[in-house]
Amino acid sequence: MYSEIVIKAKKYIEKLLANMEKEGYLFHNLEHSLNVFKRASYLAKKEWLDDELREILELSALFHDTWFLKQYDKNEAIWAQIAEEWLKKNNYPEDKIDIVKSTILATDPMFKETENILQKIIKDSDLDNLWRDDFWELNHKLHKEITTKSGKQFSYEDFLLRSWKFIGSYNFLTKTQQQERGKKWEQNKKELLEKIKQLSS
Repeated sequence: MYSEIVIKAKKYIEKLLANMEKEGYLFHNLEHSLNVFKRASYLAKKEWLDDELREILELSALFHDTWFLKQYDKNEAIWAQIAEEWLKKNNYPEDKIDIVKSTILATDPMFKETENILQKIIKDSDLDNLWRDDFWELNHKLHKEITTKSGKQFSYEDFLLRSWKFIGSYNFLTKTQQQERGKKWEQNKKELLEKIKQLSS
């Protein structure tokens, strides 16, 4: 059961991100945000977070990609701005807002270290698509989104090489993710390497 503020935030996000896919965000859209939200909420239970921490995590997951509404690249300054503004309007405690912001920041691909369980869970949740059955479908969508929205043009082979570098360097941060996604992770890595070899031959 979600708290009142989480339910309210979810409705807000569903409205806010409703047209993202139509605007060319084939990966970073409402579906992705809700998938991250659901996985984060699930991992919160499996990792035995209390209700207060779970609420903070769920809010962080809902807002973690809203910065795409403003600009695609060079968005560090607005990473958690939308969440902060909305939470303040809804009288959410300042100390908890600060935790939400730092948790959202952990989803930045350049964010190297995780400081607590909230950051570990949201990072595992945000990257959960790498270890799922729909990995290839989402991988294609992400490649198309990047080339159309960021203006960075590179071949699908180059994109797969970047994916290989990323997926090969990431390690699960929660025990639950290790136990539930480990096998699929190895399978996706193997398929990714095979496809790269096929394209380069």
